[in-house]
Amino acid sequence: MKADAEKKVSRRRRASGRERIPKAAGAEDELTPGYAGTAGRKRKAGTAPEKGQASRAVRRNRRRAASLNLVFVLFFSVVTVLTVGMCIYYLRMKETVTSQTKENEALESELSTLRSENDALLESVNDSIDWEYVRNTAILKLGMSYATEDQIVWYNSSSDSSEVRQYRDVPS
Repeated sequence: MKADAEKKVSRRRRASGRERIPKAAGAEDELTPGYAGTAGRKRKAGTAPEKGQASRAVRRNRRRAASLNLVFVLFFSVVTVLTVGMCIYYLRMKETVTSQTKENEALESELSTLRSENDALLESVNDSIDWEYVRNTAILKLGMSYATEDQIVWYNSSSDSSEVRQYRDVPS
């Protein structure tokens, strides 16, 4: 019966990837992984950790993971705050640009209106002047006449501007 029980245990160990290591005289029973690359650990027979209690390495790993989680939480919190701050800054700048664009459109509309009013006033002033009356008054009442060819003096300008500055009297 004992042999049957050992066969069952042996089959279970083979199925789980573990096999029994023959013990030397006076050595304690140990379990070892049955294939390479396993992260299993050696354990003395009969010293299984009790339920609810973690080994020292597990507790140390949990503490390390908790401290890393705190670091990552702080890091991502800072990154999140910076991202939200940049989004708020971007939205404010976009609102400023939008309001300035609307203001520019309003000013351009006002400028267009003022120009059209100015052109209309200039045209009404030009239409209100009777140029024939001015010409007749200048010739008949004031004795003015059109200039003759010998009265016209032509000047060559060295620059392309249409402005002429007079520094001395024009010869007669």
